[in-house]
Amino acid sequence: MTESVLLLALLFLAHILGDFYFQPSSWVENRYEKHLKSIRLYQHVLIHTVFVFTILLCAGYSLDIVCYGSAFVLVTHLFIDVVKSYLPRTSTYFFLDQVIHLMMLVIVWACITSDYYKVTAHLMQKVDYKFVVVLIAYSVVLKPASIIISMLLEQWSEIARGSSNKEEEKESTKTKAEGEDIKSLVSAGKVIGMVERVLILTFVLLNQFSGVGFLLAAKSVFRFGDLKEKNDHKMTEYVMLGTLLSVTITLFIGLITLYIAKGSLGIK
Repeated sequence: MTESVLLLALLFLAHILGDFYFQPSSWVENRYEKHLKSIRLYQHVLIHTVFVFTILLCAGYSLDIVCYGSAFVLVTHLFIDVVKSYLPRTSTYFFLDQVIHLMMLVIVWACITSDYYKVTAHLMQKVDYKFVVVLIAYSVVLKPASIIISMLLEQWSEIARGSSNKEEEKESTKTKAEGEDIKSLVSAGKVIGMVERVLILTFVLLNQFSGVGFLLAAKSVFRFGDLKEKNDHKMTEYVMLGTLLSVTITLFIGLITLYIAKGSLGIK
């Protein structure tokens, strides 16, 4: 049973890596623009197929089972992504797309782990599936969580951006008059959010919830103090909402992971 669950966890991890870490945003744009004619679409699907092929082969299944499972993932992933490329880019379709992809992996897993097939690979006997669950949690709180938060905040982004642009114009006029050139770090906000979620997840898994409070207090001193000085209420509310969503999602993932991995990896 443990080997079977580990296999499913590895398939899920492979999906997360393939969809969020081995697929640049330019590939996604290319797919939405060219649909079936997109070369990046086939490269993306090939990466998922190679991942599944490698996992099943290392798990000790016969070559025909490995090929059948990989072919199923190739065809279904291609079909799902092509259909999605014609749909609006909304959070609803994003979640639906991910759920269907994971369901396809569950079908593959259910078919090959029946009584007719046994997991024989040494890797499956030694690696604890709870460790993979923790890896999944960390991979989810990085790029997938960033995308989810961006989608949830999309309806307010234009308002916040418009408010921010006004402030930037004021600052630009002021700095030019003073002969200064102040620029913010490129994508610094995304990196800060990722680091923040990794730290929160680590604190949760270590049962150090006080660390979460300290982290939020430290961020508040720097971020919200700066916003207060600008007297920009809309932008302040936008940033606060983003922070609360980030913390809530990470706490939710952390508590679920803690429940599953309790007693493993030194987690108590």
